[in-house]
Amino acid sequence: MPVQTTNMSKYEGVLFSEGSKFSSYYAKIKKHVSGDKLKQFVVKNTEDQIKFLLDVPDIHEVKAEVSGSIKNLLEKALEFKEQGNDFFRQRNYGEAFKFYTKAIQHCPVDESKPEDPANKDFSIMFANRSAAMDGAGLYAACIHDIDTSLKFGYPRELWYKIYKRKGHAAIKMRQYLVAKEALEIALKNVGKSDIKKEKDRDNYRMRIRKQMTVFNVTKSLYNCELHERASTALAGMDSVSYGISPKLRIAEDGNKRVLEVVGDQVDPEDVIIALDPYVAVVNVSGGRAGGKICPFTLEKMFKPIPCSFGSEQLFGSFESRDEANKIYHKNEWSILKSLDEVQLMERSRLALRMITKVDPENIMKLAASVNCKNDVDESVKVAVNTLKLNTDKATDEDRLVAGLISLFLVRCLSSSGYVRSTTNDPSSISLTSEQTELYRLLQMAVLVAIFHTQPITLFDVPKDKKGMLGEDVKIDTCGFGIYPDLDEIEKAGSGPESHVIRWFAEKKMVITSFRKLEKGQPVCIVENPSLKTKPSANDMITFRCANEICSCSFPLKENTKEKIISCPLDDCGLKTNIWERLKLIQRLKKDFTGAKEEFNKSDVALAKDVLRSTIDEWDRIIVRPYRDIDQLQALFVNCLSCMIGDDDRKLVEGNQFGHLLSKKHKVNVLPEDNTEEPTTSRIIEVK
Repeated sequence: MPVQTTNMSKYEGVLFSEGSKFSSYYAKIKKHVSGDKLKQFVVKNTEDQIKFLLDVPDIHEVKAEVSGSIKNLLEKALEFKEQGNDFFRQRNYGEAFKFYTKAIQHCPVDESKPEDPANKDFSIMFANRSAAMDGAGLYAACIHDIDTSLKFGYPRELWYKIYKRKGHAAIKMRQYLVAKEALEIALKNVGKSDIKKEKDRDNYRMRIRKQMTVFNVTKSLYNCELHERASTALAGMDSVSYGISPKLRIAEDGNKRVLEVVGDQVDPEDVIIALDPYVAVVNVSGGRAGGKICPFTLEKMFKPIPCSFGSEQLFGSFESRDEANKIYHKNEWSILKSLDEVQLMERSRLALRMITKVDPENIMKLAASVNCKNDVDESVKVAVNTLKLNTDKATDEDRLVAGLISLFLVRCLSSSGYVRSTTNDPSSISLTSEQTELYRLLQMAVLVAIFHTQPITLFDVPKDKKGMLGEDVKIDTCGFGIYPDLDEIEKAGSGPESHVIRWFAEKKMVITSFRKLEKGQPVCIVENPSLKTKPSANDMITFRCANEICSCSFPLKENTKEKIISCPLDDCGLKTNIWERLKLIQRLKKDFTGAKEEFNKSDVALAKDVLRSTIDEWDRIIVRPYRDIDQLQALFVNCLSCMIGDDDRKLVEGNQFGHLLSKKHKVNVLPEDNTEEPTTSRIIEVK
């Protein structure tokens, strides 16, 4: 949380935006509830807290309202479509895309009967947006919108246009089999088109055939493979990607629990922990997220799909939208505008999501279960575990702000019908028992969000790595999540120096080791500053005994004259050739230099492999800590982060833009088709 200053509440930028309507509201309420009154509020039970708040002046100043559907506003949709057409004619594809998307959001559609003739306008708007995407070079998204347009009954007399565009986009994506099929359909449908003159039809057929000459280069057509996300399977498991690796366990060590290696050793690059959040929300503050990240998957959106209920929310796909509809979105869609107007931020929205993810019919069951120690109903078990996360450090002021946000959210959910109200007036002082329990649950959820919210980040890695040596990899926060299993793991995995990096695959938190850890060794995933002891800089190297099972070591100056040292232990006595090890160290330093050169040339994978083997050799002959290994390890961690960041970028570039990504892909032996782009600019479906 931000440090409190004299001019800004410590909750601004955390629970609500700085200078927002809710910030002003909180400042007014706080003036009335301070000192002894604040202490009185905190000790009251839930019912009395609500009565206390409802008696405070200005408590009803912030209104909770529901929004109606923007669906079925055809006139507005057509207006947005025309604005999109204007921008498209100017080749301003970005603005055209925005207005076509707005048109799609407002256009009436019957999704249960996709081919209903009444869906014609909806299908044409998707077709228009596909043209904007084609112009912008978003080829995969273009193909998706074309397929969606066809699904919803795109007019048969215009198929020749849209299939030609699909063929063009598929060629750009190196999906040559798809492209050939699409262009063949386009060719067959010219005769059934709205082109009146036979001469014009022949000219159009000629243009399609010219585009198809691209397939004459080779008899062996193929679809270039799409890039896939790196595996998040746990080390020691074939495919399971949730929980703790079987290479680890949480063991009892006196009065504390310790995360330690069990069984096989943990190797660098092993995925040792992978956790799904109970709830996650996008970064509403903007950055790389604002309006560009799917609120359900937390993946980048290139082909946004409208909310089926009629809110302004957009999703990355029909599938993600429908999954959200089954869970939380059906309970939130009508109050999203109200949340935006008062500018509640991510932690407040996470608190709301912890509740709306529970079916309204189970809300009283959840309320009863959070008070139980045993026999928690399975349908609310995860919700209960989340709400019971430790919030003992909450201050009186934390509890007050949690109460205010909870009261506002109760009003929102009462207005939306999530819970029943005794009156149509959301400001009523008469709350039902269900509303009272909802307030209590939301207050718990806000406190949990304050103390247990985790940022969901993306590595921001450029293609060219030159100049990145010694620099931390930049990260962008695309969302926030609550990971109920993480608290116990972090407490057990607290230590002086981290052994892991964290990254995210969509919203899954993945923890990967960058150290080789032996059986029985504690694993540190969270650095505890009180445990960290930094060794003083010196020119000493602690050499290991040449006997691999001997624990003896020899601290010597880096420029030592010693050549052979005999182990002083009676049960060992083996001689260690220090001179040979010093010569090896010089070779290892050259390898480090070579790895840095490969990193600067952007061959991160090769640099990583060199560093890994070099670190292994260092660990074989000396005992850490030592400055040279620290430098090697820092670059190794950077390499791992860069590879994850590169992988995320390739998912976008290769799978959306059709870029050739690596030598693993087949070489593109087919010539590029350069005739389509001006064609797509001229054949927009303006209806």
